[in-house]
Amino acid sequence: MYEEKEARCLVVRAGRMLLEAGLTARTWGNLSARVSGRRFVITPSGLAYETLRPEQLVLMDLSGRVYGGGRPSSEKGIHADAYRLHSDINFVIHTHQDNASIVSTAGLDLTTSHPLLNGRVPCAAYGMPSTARLRRAVAEQEKQWPESMTVLLRSHGALCMGVSMEDAFAAAEALETVCGNYIQARTGHLPRTRVPDWGVSERRGDAFVLTRYGRRTAFAVHASRLPPAAAVHAAVYQKSPVQYIVHETAAEVVLASRRGTAMRPMLDDLAQIAGVDIRCAGASPGQAAAALHSRNAVFLRGAGALCTGMTGEDISAVRAILRKGCRAWLLADAVPSCTPLGRLDAWVQRKIYVTQYAEKKHSC
Repeated sequence: MYEEKEARCLVVRAGRMLLEAGLTARTWGNLSARVSGRRFVITPSGLAYETLRPEQLVLMDLSGRVYGGGRPSSEKGIHADAYRLHSDINFVIHTHQDNASIVSTAGLDLTTSHPLLNGRVPCAAYGMPSTARLRRAVAEQEKQWPESMTVLLRSHGALCMGVSMEDAFAAAEALETVCGNYIQARTGHLPRTRVPDWGVSERRGDAFVLTRYGRRTAFAVHASRLPPAAAVHAAVYQKSPVQYIVHETAAEVVLASRRGTAMRPMLDDLAQIAGVDIRCAGASPGQAAAALHSRNAVFLRGAGALCTGMTGEDISAVRAILRKGCRAWLLADAVPSCTPLGRLDAWVQRKIYVTQYAEKKHSC
């Protein structure tokens, strides 16, 4: 275990290391470090790792009592159980890292020869984030496989533990490598794709600036005659308060769009951030705008997707989550046990995200 001052500094450092390694983004995931037999410090809810300070961490004990700081991460119970069940564990990292999250949708345990993963990566049964059901599912796997330092959380992410911060971080990196190999072995390399550029735009009051093929042009939102791509952007702005629209053309997104069907989320963060499903529309302005109702992404049939957001940060999040979600959908072609979230789960999570997180964030 660590002295409290050291623990706080290590958690902040590990958060920034996760960002640099591409294992997390924004405020996603949570970290903690043990400071005594029954106490640990944990990241607070909703604060970005880039600017997090040691004094902002929350000190609490295994029973859930808070001794100082703000509001602890909503997954604090999972961290408490890790320390309770593993007397030698002093650092815990929960991430939504891409490859591990994608593989988790299969609901299968992994066996591996990687020296840092002790032979097996169990997968906890699905539970909605921050619920007692998820906490019980994770603890059940830890009890069944006490030697495993990593646990997949189905359709959600991963838990990585270590005697030290360095060990927990190394386990997270090793898990991402193993899961990446698993995905590639089943899906192969994604082919290169080329599609027409439907543009990137930014709203400016009753107008918007559209960039296509490197050329910037301003249009009125309610103009009567517009070029096809501009007409699509205008239709979205007419029906939604969003400030940004981006055409996403990553190979996995284009491949998913070529199916011509709606995509139900296999990952809970896609349901939260993009919508209860990602619909597929033709290139007509009305179709695209209608398909975006209550959603932040829509497939353009055979041409990728449009992502929307109130801020540039929102757009980045939607695009990243959509790419991850599409890769999970492609893995399902090869692994039948990959299944989408239940419709009610997806609806509840989207509702909670929009009303309790997004609205609060944009009102600040």
